[in-house]
Amino acid sequence: MLHPEFFCGLFLATAIGCSDARAAIPDYTHIELQARSNLLVNDDGWNLPPGSSFNSISASINNAGKVAFPVQIVPINGDQSNTGVGLWFGTHGVGGIVALHEAPVDGISDRVSINASGQVAYYTYDDGTNYRLRRFDELTSTSTLVSTLPLTPTSFGGHVINVAGVIGYRAGLGSGYGLASTGAGSSVLHIVDSNVEAGPYAYIYTPAMNAQRLIASKVSIGDFNHNEIRSFASNGSYTTLAVDSATDGSSPYNRFDNGLAYNDAGQVAVALRLQAGNVRAIYRFTPNGSSVDAVEIARVEASGTIRDIESFAPSMNNNGLVVFRARDANGQAIYAGDGTSLVRVIGKEDAVATDLGPGRIGQHIDDPSAWPIFSGAPAINDAGDIAFIAALHPDGDSQIEWGTGVFVASAAADSIFSNGFDSP
Repeated sequence: MLHPEFFCGLFLATAIGCSDARAAIPDYTHIELQARSNLLVNDDGWNLPPGSSFNSISASINNAGKVAFPVQIVPINGDQSNTGVGLWFGTHGVGGIVALHEAPVDGISDRVSINASGQVAYYTYDDGTNYRLRRFDELTSTSTLVSTLPLTPTSFGGHVINVAGVIGYRAGLGSGYGLASTGAGSSVLHIVDSNVEAGPYAYIYTPAMNAQRLIASKVSIGDFNHNEIRSFASNGSYTTLAVDSATDGSSPYNRFDNGLAYNDAGQVAVALRLQAGNVRAIYRFTPNGSSVDAVEIARVEASGTIRDIESFAPSMNNNGLVVFRARDANGQAIYAGDGTSLVRVIGKEDAVATDLGPGRIGQHIDDPSAWPIFSGAPAINDAGDIAFIAALHPDGDSQIEWGTGVFVASAAADSIFSNGFDSP
């Protein structure tokens, strides 16, 4: 077991003795709409079957700029009274439903994971039971069931498909949970909690997996008050990346959020609460020999740039660039940071191009502060492109509803709007 040197985490990326990879932050000036849903009483939406809808979902993006997201209501053959659930797949505003699941399937995971080969991992369920892990393959344009035998999970969560096609996830196992991975001819349990088998883990939270088939997760050790961030190999061996102050009195971290990001370099990004000032922050942890370097990406300051960090797991690419949901002086926003610089990607009332004309990111209701503008968590690829989901209204009229759009904020300076919309 490796005990990290926590003290680097108290300072910014330039702190003496803290080494970490840096990634230049792009200038996000190109925002491209991929699809849009809306109530039929308003309009048909765009790039989705009319009447399709989704709620509280997250999109995923790979290094080729391919985007995938779940759609919870999809009319079958245009029949609004007969609906299924679907998976949307596409890029640069060209795409559609590539997998449609009908009754008895009536539910789909609120997030999906896409790898470099265009394989997408997701799950479906029937009336809250009969969870089935699935994989869509861009090369064959088919979605197939994934056998997890000899494991028979009752539920799935935190599923990530890596470059080798291995899917890592939190598996429901009767009254408890385990961290598991399926692929390359095997399904293995990395660890289980004490409700499954006697051991140190009181609870296992939402994990993430990288290309090395290592799964990182927040875990409660012994009881719910002692928590650590660990990375687990398939044989159960682990590396400790951070611990809370209840576990180690010298730790500057009071508590960790339940979800995190994990990249192929072995770095973890997580939202947490600091002991000093009891403020929320985003940190990136990097194994460095027998220690761990901690870099602060952002922290909440009453009169600073970040006024709040929202309770959605950050996303991080293999260059260590971290994207997360926050609030600034103007309201909800998405930020990207590398420990040296912090950039506002998109936020409340920012202008975007849509199929209906110039639009704005925001709610159309009288009190937009009472409703979230963004859905789920943003996602980032190695180029720095960011997929996000946001509510829309027309430019100049916040009382008209344009539904919800799935967008990509492009990191490329020469990006073009291939969906044909003019940039506002």
